[in-house]
Amino acid sequence: MGVLLLVLKGDFISILMSILGVGLIVLGIMDLVAKNIPSAIIKLICGVFVIVCGWVVVSAVLYVVAALLLVFGVLCIYYNLKRKVRGCTPVQTASYYIMPAICLFIGVLLLFHKGAAINIILIICGISTIIEGGILLCNAITEK
Repeated sequence: MGVLLLVLKGDFISILMSILGVGLIVLGIMDLVAKNIPSAIIKLICGVFVIVCGWVVVSAVLYVVAALLLVFGVLCIYYNLKRKVRGCTPVQTASYYIMPAICLFIGVLLLFHKGAAINIILIICGISTIIEGGILLCNAITEK
């Protein structure tokens, strides 16, 4: 999976959206066979919507996440300024402001450069998945 994240990047999300949509359609058909009509209709509509408009959903979620990160970063900086971190060492002071600054940076990146942010996130996820897979493989080989 990690290799797929690295190689396919943006196409990986489209593939996942298609799989999710097909899965919802199959569940909807199963509900139709079981005569659970309301649930079947909802699943079928959601499945078609995810297949047709998958990137719209992803874009909407990214905008919400960007807004939340921006609000969280601003609130953390406000809280740290209100708390008056004077008297702390420079390292402690920097540690109070690094996390909110990173949240603000990621929020702005997601808000204005969504494509680049998605690629970076997918590359990081792909590398971490490959590392985790390697660790799990090594643990499985060493255990007897």
